[in-house]
Order: sequence, then structure tokens, then C-alpha cells
Amino acid sequence: MKLRTFLTAVLLFFTISLLSQEPRYIRHKVRWMETLYSIGRKYKVDPKEIAVLNNLPTGEIYRGQVLLIPDKDAQKSTYIEEIQADTLAVEGAFLPEEAEDIPTPCYYFERTRDYKPVLSLLLPFEDTPGDTGFIEFYQGLLLAAEQMKREGMQAVVQVYDWEEEATDQLLSSHALEKSHVIIGPVYSPDIGTALAYFRDSDTKIISPLDSRSEVWVSSFANFFQVQPPLDVQQEALLKYLEPHQASVWVISEEGEQLVAPGIRRLLDKNVISYRNFSYDVLKGREVTEQLKHLLEDNPRNQIIIASQNQAFVSDAIRNLHLLSAYEQVPIELFGLSRWYGFNTLDLTALHELQVVLPLSAYVDYTQEHVKEFVSRYRDLFHSEPTPFAFQGYDVASFFLQALYQYGPHFEDCIGALQVPLLQTHLSFVRKDPDHGFTNTGVRVIRYKPDYSIELLP
Repeated sequence: MKLRTFLTAVLLFFTISLLSQEPRYIRHKVRWMETLYSIGRKYKVDPKEIAVLNNLPTGEIYRGQVLLIPDKDAQKSTYIEEIQADTLAVEGAFLPEEAEDIPTPCYYFERTRDYKPVLSLLLPFEDTPGDTGFIEFYQGLLLAAEQMKREGMQAVVQVYDWEEEATDQLLSSHALEKSHVIIGPVYSPDIGTALAYFRDSDTKIISPLDSRSEVWVSSFANFFQVQPPLDVQQEALLKYLEPHQASVWVISEEGEQLVAPGIRRLLDKNVISYRNFSYDVLKGREVTEQLKHLLEDNPRNQIIIASQNQAFVSDAIRNLHLLSAYEQVPIELFGLSRWYGFNTLDLTALHELQVVLPLSAYVDYTQEHVKEFVSRYRDLFHSEPTPFAFQGYDVASFFLQALYQYGPHFEDCIGALQVPLLQTHLSFVRKDPDHGFTNTGVRVIRYKPDYSIELLP
């Protein structure tokens, strides 16, 4: 009996040992724009090992192809890494009954001596009417490249004039094909043309200036839209609203359908209670008493003027400033990014009402790295940096850092990238695996009574 028990135990031991030595695999369904390199990095497996296991002598893969991936972690622990929704389990292979939801970490890219990523800039330097600022954008980019060189990065920067040669000839050039990142073109229709050429490549296309290029986000997985859309800027205001301590109001022009409906939907979506007040700008001077009657009994009034009409905004601010300054009606005012460019608004009213604005770009000249950039720009170019120069530096600095820290396939780690920038906040999100990236980073400012401007956290 003891001998039988002993033999059974030995047999069980060897059975368990053999099972534990069986290779374990993950079955991965290839997504659009994935490569063996990016898949290998995702699962921490040598791409050559994946190629040999799946009989891929050329290393070429295609969307929808199912690859067998050695599951290294499963051999070391009792769980496997997170399996994506479009990743299937190998029939008969070992899988735990419940796989834990463990995010794949982002590791720093192991750079070799010959790693020299290529960044290309496409701007219309010639035949552009007036002072468009593209030269200043290029100058800002040069300072970003200089800074990265000081940090030890070796990169190739190529500059092309979008207007100098035929579009087909430029986009099909061998030199441009080598680009890991292309910043530009500038305008949305040209962005669409560039995307058509690079649809089947790993090249990242960056739209640095035109907010209308947001339309391309759903068509190209490696597309990055830098200018945040209007709804993202509006949503940035919500964190500063306190509906439980204040009465929230939306003031708009009668019949306005461009901005106000979107703001109301946003408040409804976030379950923020509010009240509406609309009036005709031609009757603006008659509404002061109406507003006083509505607002004066509230201990706090947080008011969003839902308009991009300069005449209406100016009139609404005038009315609210009168109530605040002469009737002591408590008012906290919130506006839209376009107001920052309005030149008819009463500056005193903006500061005394402590207006809060969401902006896609704002430079805080008190920050040390901003001071250093301004000083360096003056030394090199003998002029003051413009918003285009700041933008050129920010965009180039961000994506050069992405290439430096995470390599050519940085898209999976873009959310972990933190780079100190001059006038923008870049925080990219992707709504769908087949979509590109939208910037959700916004800078929010507040006008202060001492006539300074505060950059809010």
C-alpha cells in the first residue's frame, strides 16, 4: 500500500513537472499598423522568436493575421498579461480560469549607437501671403533639436518646403519615406493628401497648427492632432465649477446654435444643474435689471457666456461688470478660448470679474525654462519669439522626446510621456485602436484683480 502511494506521488510529481514545462502561448490578432517589433515589445518577446515560431522568413505581417506569441510571464507566475479584446486563446494551451487585468508597462527604449531617428518638417515657406509665422515655427523646432542634442540624442532633421515641388514628387521621395515622424503639412486638406501616401507605413503624421485637421483622426492610426477640439476646451472648465456651492448659469444670444447647445449637453452629461438666460444683443442695455433680479439673491453665481460672437460677449461682460462693480452682485465668469483674441473686450472688466478661459496655448513667462528659451532665441535670431516659435519648440520637443525615450513605436507609451513645454499641454488619447490621437491638453488661465494672469493647475 505504501509502495503504491509512493509510486502514485512520483507519477503525479512528474506529471506536474511536465505540464509546467509545456510552452504556453498567447494568440495575438494583428491590428492595423502593428509590426513584429511593436508586438514583441508589447509582450516582451524577441521579434525574431515570433518570426521563427510563426514561419515568417521576411518578417512581414498583415492586419487580421493571428500570431502565436510565447507567453514568458506565464512560465514565471500564475497569471498572463492582459489579453486584448481581439486576442484569442490557443485551443488546448494553458490559460488561468480568470486572467487578471494587468496593464502592459512602458519601458524605456534600448538605444543603440546607430539609432538616429528621422524627423521631417513640411511647411509652406514660399508663396505664402503675409507673415504666416512658419519661419518662426522652424526656428523653434531648431532650438528643440539643439536641446535634445545636448541631452545625448542623435537625430536627423529634414526640412521641406511644401510649395517648392510637386506634391506627388515630394511625398514619394525616398528621403521622406525614411521619416519616423513628419510634422506637417499645415492645412487640413494637405494633411489628408499626406495621410494617403503614408497610410500603410509606421510614420507618425503630426498636425501642428490647424484645428480643422481633427477630421482625419478617425482615418489614420498614426495621426496626431495637436490642436485640442472645442469640446475638449469647454470640458476643461468643468473642474472649476462648484454646482453644490454656487448657482451655475449659461448666458447666450437668442437663437445661438454654434456653442451654447454643446455647452448645455456637456453640463447635462456631467449632471451639473444650471439655469439658462438668453437675450438679443440689440437689447443688451435693457437686460441689466433682469440679470440683477435673477442673480442678486444668490451667494455665488458661476456664469458661462456661451458665445464666440465678439459683440455679444462684449455686451454681456459690460452688463455683468456693472452688476458686480456697482450692485455688489457676486459673479464668477467663465468664457471660451476665442475670447483671448478679442480686442474690444474691457480689460478692466476681465480682471475685476476674474474671468476664467481655457486656451490651447499660453506662455507663463515666470517659468525658468521659458526664460531660458526666450534668452536663447534672442541670442540666435535677434528677435522676440512669437507664438509660432513657441509652438515649433513644443511640438518638436515632445515628439523628439517620444522617439528618444520609447523608440519609433512610441504610440503605446504616449500617455506616459511627460515633457516640460512652453505654451501648450500635450496629452494625447485614442478613442479606438484604428483611430489616431487627439490632444486633450488645455491650459486654463484666470484674470486677477491686480491685472496679472494666473495659470491654473
